[in-house]
Parts: sequence; structure tokens; C-alpha cells
Amino acid sequence: MSHHVSSNFTISKGPNLPSLPIDEQQRQILCDMLYQQILYGFFTFPEFSEKNASFVQYSIARYKGQWNTEPVMDEPLVILAAMRFLHQQQKNWTFNYLRLEIHDHSSRRNGLEGYLVYYLREVFTNAKKLDTIFTLRHDFHRLAWQHEEFELVTVVNANQDKPQVSVVTPTSGPSSHVGLRANSGEEVVQWITTNDDQNTFLFPPESFGPDILFFLQHKESGHLLLVMLHAKMCKDVKRATLMQGIRSVTPSWSWKRKYMQVCRFQQTICIFSD
Repeated sequence: MSHHVSSNFTISKGPNLPSLPIDEQQRQILCDMLYQQILYGFFTFPEFSEKNASFVQYSIARYKGQWNTEPVMDEPLVILAAMRFLHQQQKNWTFNYLRLEIHDHSSRRNGLEGYLVYYLREVFTNAKKLDTIFTLRHDFHRLAWQHEEFELVTVVNANQDKPQVSVVTPTSGPSSHVGLRANSGEEVVQWITTNDDQNTFLFPPESFGPDILFFLQHKESGHLLLVMLHAKMCKDVKRATLMQGIRSVTPSWSWKRKYMQVCRFQQTICIFSD
């Protein structure tokens, strides 16, 4: 992919938050809260202090759980108001935060993957020819549909005769958050087949292979294309790294580790066939 992306996301209408007396550290926490909530659909404080308790006092977060001791941020209007508050302070805060997070490569929170997901939503403002988004192999000239237009979509009940398909753009989508961070093979299969929560992107477990899954729909025929994306940040791509990336997005290699070991979960082996 060779596009340049910039943030054109603006919030002109929505609920207001009062001028919050928060310091720079709390502002960074608020950015992190919104980032995780929008991307994954949930946020939890790594450690809860008196300073973080101010977010509950300001009605940005709330307590939940059996004993009302777990602080969360999950109210849509509050999220919108907090986004507008940050946007008034710094117009492109979302894009700037993504750039700061791009080097975070923890196993369950990858900044590059988050950046790519936002990038793809920005690129698919409308239907795009596939070969203008992805650099395809030279021998793919036989695939006529690479020159045809596709849209980014969210698919529900893909295993049914008539799945529910919603077009996704930078400013619209069927869900309040962007993706699902799956913790098991069962959650991967559930997203592909049913996707009841209408998540556009899937972040599978590391052992699955690909890093990001999403659907594209042919503009005219309506045919669906499941895209498996491998994300890796490096200056020089070595042959071994390239081969690993190719294997990770090859269906017959799903659930296999780097050295041809099959990853088992719950005493079963899940291998997607071509």
C-alpha cells in the first residue's frame, strides 16, 4: 500500500463537556481511553488512582461490576463529548495519537495495526479499484476484478444466503467501535460467520497468523472478499520475514506457527482451507 493518509475527521456538533481542569498527564489518559474505546470497544484503567478517579467525578467514566469498583468509559454521548473536547484543543488529535502509538508493538495492542485500520477507513471514503489500494503480484493480471471497484463493509451472518452488509466510511459504520480483539479461535470463527456485534475489523490472536481481517464488497456484483492482512514495521524486509508474512496470510497456514507447528486450541485443530 502506497497511499498517504491524513486526518480529515471533524466534530462540529454534539454534546459539550465543560472546561475540564485536567493536567497534561490526565489529557494523555483521556486520549488513551478514547483510542481504546473507539478501536476495541472497551477501556480499563491499568491502575486506578485518585487522579484517575476524577474522570468518574467529571462523569466521563463510571463504575460498574458487582461491587461498582471497575471504572469504564462506554457511554456513547460521553465518548462523543470527550472527542469534541479534545478536538477543540487539538484539531487532529486522533491522527497525532496514532502516530505516537505506531511503535507500540505489544502482543495484544499493536499501534501499527491501529494505524492501518484508521488508514483503511480513510482510504475507503468511496469505492476504490483494488489495484489502486494494494500492490498485487505481477502474475495477478489474470484476475480481472483487481481493476474493479470494492467498498469496505461490515458483514453480519456471512454464512447465510443473504448476509447483512453495511458500507463503512470514515464517518459512518454500523458499530460505535472499529474492531474486535479476539482472544480465541472460537471468536475468530464467530466474527467470520456471524459477527453479531457488527465489528468491521478483527484483530485475531497472534497464533492465528494474519494480524487484521476485514471484508470488501464488489461494487457491482455484491460478491464479498475476505482480506487477511499481515502488518510488520521494518526498514529492510529480509527474505525470511517476507516468507513469514506470506505464510501468515495463506489460509492453509492459519493456526500454524513460524516453524510449521500447528496451534491447537481446546483440543481441536482449526485449519482454513483454500
